[in-house]
Amino acid sequence: MLERHLSYWREQLAGAPELLELPTDRPRPAVQTYRGASVPVELSPELLERLQALGRSEGATLYMTLLGAFQVLLGKYAGSEDVVVGSPIAGRTRGEVEELIGFFVNTLVLRTDLGGDPSFRETLRRVREATLDA
Repeated sequence: MLERHLSYWREQLAGAPELLELPTDRPRPAVQTYRGASVPVELSPELLERLQALGRSEGATLYMTLLGAFQVLLGKYAGSEDVVVGSPIAGRTRGEVEELIGFFVNTLVLRTDLGGDPSFRETLRRVREATLDA
């Protein structure tokens, strides 16, 4: 089973870009600092309802819908049709670890092909498939 999982990830990540070259107002530092920031965003109840309805119409969750929008945005800024995003996921998927103390989180790689100038609905289908496969 492990070999099957490794084979899946080797195939999924073959040829993936190492960096997403985003236009910034300053060059990348020579040494990565891992300093980040956050920007709070509040969605109106009406927009949230419309996003949920769009997701439902494609069999996707709100997470998948927002991930698709984020990946489209990153792809446009970077001028890339191959967008790879790391997403934290809960790591307590097995009953025998439920009572253990600790932070069980993994990062899941979600890669979406934006090639062919897809509509957002088609992009959402691709994101849904990649998310469920991963």
